[in-house]
Amino acid sequence: MKLRFNRTEASDVLSAICSVAGQRTTKDILKCVRLEARPDVLMLSATDLELSLRCAVAQVEVEAPGDSLVVADTLARIVRECGDELLSIETTKNLLEVRGVGSHFQIVTQDVETFPAVPTMEGEPDVTIEYGALLRLVELSAFAAAHESTRYAINGVLWEIEGPRLVLAATDGRRLAVARGELAGDGLTEQKSAIVPSKTLALLGRLPVDKDTRVGIQLAENQLLLSLGRANISSSLVEGRFPKYQDVIPNDCDRELQLNTAEFHSALKRAALLTNEESKGVRFAFSEGTLTLSSRAPEQGEATIALPVDFQGTELEIGFNPQFLLDVLRVVHADEVTLAFKAENRPGVIRLGEAYTYVVMPVNLASA
Repeated sequence: MKLRFNRTEASDVLSAICSVAGQRTTKDILKCVRLEARPDVLMLSATDLELSLRCAVAQVEVEAPGDSLVVADTLARIVRECGDELLSIETTKNLLEVRGVGSHFQIVTQDVETFPAVPTMEGEPDVTIEYGALLRLVELSAFAAAHESTRYAINGVLWEIEGPRLVLAATDGRRLAVARGELAGDGLTEQKSAIVPSKTLALLGRLPVDKDTRVGIQLAENQLLLSLGRANISSSLVEGRFPKYQDVIPNDCDRELQLNTAEFHSALKRAALLTNEESKGVRFAFSEGTLTLSSRAPEQGEATIALPVDFQGTELEIGFNPQFLLDVLRVVHADEVTLAFKAENRPGVIRLGEAYTYVVMPVNLASA
C-alpha cells in the first residue's frame, strides 16, 4: 500500500474512528483501525463489536492499493500533530510508515485477517432523512436518556418510524423528551421501532459529513444500519421494552404561558446558584403577571428571581429540579418556549409547537 492524503480530512475521520475503537477493551485488535486503499479512496474502519464505523478519506492519491491494520489512537495522534497539508503512507513488511516534511514515523501493523468484519447496509434503506435534521432530533432527545440504569431499555433512545415521520424519545424516569421530524419521501406504511444506544448517537455528531447529506436508515433484526454517503454506521440495539411514553405526556394541562427562552434560562441559572445536593429544587411561584423563582440552600443562603410573564389565573407554586430544565433550554434554540402545567403534584411540559415535547416531573416543595 502506498498513497498520499490530505492531513486535515484524515484527522477529522480518525477522530470519529477513535470514538469507536475500544480504548478500554482488553482485546488489542479492537483498538485498531483498518485502512483499505482503493484506486480513488482510503476507507477507514473501526468496531467494538457492538458499534462499527466505516468512513472514507476522499482527498487521496493512491499509488499502490492495499490493506493495513494499526492502533487507531497511535495513527490519529501522528496525523493530528503533523503540520503538513499532505502526508504519505507506505507499508513495508510489518510496518506502516507515515512521512511528512521532516517527519518519519513507523507503526507496527497487525494481521488484517484477524480484524472483525464490519457490517454494511445491504439493499435499499427503509427510509431517508437529511443528516442535519437527524442531528437535530438527536440533540433534542438524547440528553434525557438514562445512564447505567438497571432498566436497560431507557439507557438508549427509542426510534419510531411512523409513516412519513421519525420520532425519537428518551427518558431517565424523571423526565421525557420526544422529538418529531419529517422523513424524505413517503416513509413506511408499517410502523418500525428500535432502541438505539446513546454511544451510537454520540458518534453521529462527530462525523465529517455535510448537513444536507441524505441518511439512509435500515432497521434489521437487532441492528441499526445508517448510510451517510462517505460514512456507514452499524449498531447493535438495546434489548428490552421502552416505556409507553405517550401515557406519560399530560393532556389535561389547563395553564399555559409563553416564555422568552433567553430570559427564562438566565433567571433559572441564577436561581439554581443556591441549590445543593440536599435542596435540588427551585420553587416556581406563579401569580398575575409574575413568575418568581426561589431556592434555598441550608447554611448558604437564598435566591429570589422575579420574571415578568403573561400569566392570569389562580396562584400556583410548583417545584422542579433546575438542571432538568436548564438541559432542555440549552438545546431548544428557539426565541420562545411554551410552559404548560396543571397542579403542583403534576408534571410540567415544555413544547415547541407539535415538533417537540419535554415532560419533567415536579419535586417536593418541602425540600425545594
